[in-house]
Amino acid sequence: MVLAAVFVCGWLIPLTISAYHGGAPESWPMHARDLYSVSCLFGTESDRVSVFYVQVRREHSRGWETVEESQYFELEPFGHRNRFDRFMARFGYMDSQSAEAARAEFARWIAARESEGDASGGVVIAVRYLWLDVDLDGDPQGCWRKPDLADLPPGTKRRRLGEVVPISAEDRARGGSR
Repeated sequence: MVLAAVFVCGWLIPLTISAYHGGAPESWPMHARDLYSVSCLFGTESDRVSVFYVQVRREHSRGWETVEESQYFELEPFGHRNRFDRFMARFGYMDSQSAEAARAEFARWIAARESEGDASGGVVIAVRYLWLDVDLDGDPQGCWRKPDLADLPPGTKRRRLGEVVPISAEDRARGGSR
């Protein structure tokens, strides 16, 4: 009998209130609102969609070249987001030493893979990460993928994440592991 009362008061009544109002009331705590939202996965809407890019600078080259990370992260278990996107969502925004160390280790790994792949392009001497927010007002075209940097409208704000990671010959030889 007590269990039935807890079930009715703790779950059915709040669920009915949420259904009637079209969502949990704002006065409820965040965790309670998430518990009674229909999907439970997306309790709050995102105010932006962030995309991340890896760029490398090669020996005897003046500019930065964007790395096509799908060649390293083919599996896309998160829609069209791969493990690189998940990694950057976790460590991209943070300014902590552990996040900086994780990005640096990842940069050394990318540099080693790029250098062992097509050596005709030159040896990777530096890696940087770029971050930008995609405009939520415009509708995504087709099966949404990360836009190419060259296709972005002029004036799109691009932010560099952390410091540029210089890559030594020792880093390339180790393959990114320390």
